[in-house]
Amino acid sequence: MNRPFTVLVGLSALTLLATSTPGFAAEPSEPPMHKSEIHHRSDKEAATQYKDEATQLREKAQSHRTLASQYRARTGGKVNYAQIAAHCDNLAKFYENAAKEADAIASGLAE
Repeated sequence: MNRPFTVLVGLSALTLLATSTPGFAAEPSEPPMHKSEIHHRSDKEAATQYKDEATQLREKAQSHRTLASQYRARTGGKVNYAQIAAHCDNLAKFYENAAKEADAIASGLAE
C-alpha cells in the first residue's frame, strides 16, 4: 500500500514540474528600455538624464582612482597591491570613457 502512494506522489510531482517549468524559463519579451518608453520623454529630459549619468560615472572613476592610490601606498603581505591598483586604474578609465560618451549623447540631444 505504501508503494502505490509513492508512485502517485512521484507522478504528481512530475506533472507539476512539467506544467510549471515554462514559466521559469520564459525570457522577457521586451528589452529593459523599450522604444515606447523613449518616445514619452523629451530630448531635453533625456539629455538631463545622460548628464546626470555622466556625473555619476565620473564620481565612480574618481573613487577608483582614489582606491588605486591607496593600494599603491600599501606594502607587504601576500597580496599583490600593484595588480589591484592597476585594476582600479582600468575601472577608472572605463568609467571616465563612459562618462564622455554620456556627455556626447547629452550634447547631441540638447541641440
